Amino acid sequence: MENSVGPTDQWVLVPGTLCTPEVFDPLLDQLCVPGENRRYVVVNAPATGDYDAPLRSVVTGGEIVCGFSLGSLILAHNLNALKKAKAVVLLAANPFRDSDGNRANREAVRDRVLAGFARDWIVENWATMSTDRGDELKNFVASMAEDTREFITAQTELAASRPGAEKALLETALPLVFIYGAEDKMTPPEPLKLIAENAHSAALKVIDGLGHFALLEAPDRVAGAVLQGLKEVYQSNKEDPDSEQTTNPIHAA
Repeated sequence: MENSVGPTDQWVLVPGTLCTPEVFDPLLDQLCVPGENRRYVVVNAPATGDYDAPLRSVVTGGEIVCGFSLGSLILAHNLNALKKAKAVVLLAANPFRDSDGNRANREAVRDRVLAGFARDWIVENWATMSTDRGDELKNFVASMAEDTREFITAQTELAASRPGAEKALLETALPLVFIYGAEDKMTPPEPLKLIAENAHSAALKVIDGLGHFALLEAPDRVAGAVLQGLKEVYQSNKEDPDSEQTTNPIHAA
């Protein structure tokens, strides 16, 4: 397998809740991925299994598959569809089953978005979503939410009804790179450490000072963490393809 990461790599991308494909642009620009090498899966179906066929249709061999937030959750539950991928990059992933008491909260958010208050909800909860305190990034995320509100019913059901994907992540032979902001209050990195330590081939990068939208807050730093994580899992596979533990979680400055 060719292990270089550069402008010739094909990327398959799955955005998060109320996010357009543009959520990945600053990161991919830092990685020098041309526009023609970016393919996207729309998050508009209510069950994790609904994404098996769409993913298989675009992951045909050698792609780097990347998800953000809900998109990472979808990938974690569809690893069998990604067997031909070069690697899987999971940004702000929460692969665990949703708590029973959280459905009501999710549905309340859904109802506000459908009522036309997507922007208001983002603005009101921005301090939980990001460490960035300026208006530019906040307004960009709010605009994405307004542009994708038609998907919120399916996205809410998907998030609330998902099964856990811990077993699949531990058993897959795919190289996995987990990226988190250390200040992520929505998907904190601590619960993933055990999975990253025991997966067949995984790297966990926790980036100091960044929140849930780390890929927008500091795309250069996230790009560096992605490249380092991919380098580690590729090198580990090359040195010991049968190893059960291939990486140690680290904090990236």
